[in-house]
Amino acid sequence: MDTTTGERCVWFLGTTLDSWTIMVPRNVWKLAWHRGKISFNCHFDPISKCYQHYEMHTQSDWAPAQVQLSQQPDQKFHFQGFPDSETALVYLTHPLAGFFYRRNGKLGTYRVWHDRLDVKPAKLESAQFGLLSRMNLVNQDEQQHPYSVLLQPINEYTIYLPPTAL
Repeated sequence: MDTTTGERCVWFLGTTLDSWTIMVPRNVWKLAWHRGKISFNCHFDPISKCYQHYEMHTQSDWAPAQVQLSQQPDQKFHFQGFPDSETALVYLTHPLAGFFYRRNGKLGTYRVWHDRLDVKPAKLESAQFGLLSRMNLVNQDEQQHPYSVLLQPINEYTIYLPPTAL
């Protein structure tokens, strides 16, 4: 929660991108954006609107990651601590302001925009997030038991740049 505006927001640890275009945000605006080779092995079934197979690998010195998920058409949302699924989805998928530490150690902020997401629940089969382990935020065992897993097949969003240094 932004203590100045009261707006829900997120904290960005950083971003891994598989593109040369990170050079301007990384070097000019000091965003915590890092290069990585990202690969997906997925099969989306348009009839059931579920992934029959979902696997993602990121090769990165900064934030290596591997995720395998499964999804069933009859899976239901379960959001402990929220009065209903709609409230949970607004809180979990729609903060539009974010904060981060710039590469020079100063605090920064930027905003994003996206249409309402049409996420579906999924089940985690396995996960390894090297950054979370290295930062001692979430150990390897804890990574196997997330609060929720939500999949969005595709979504366009806008990142409003340049970011603001605070």
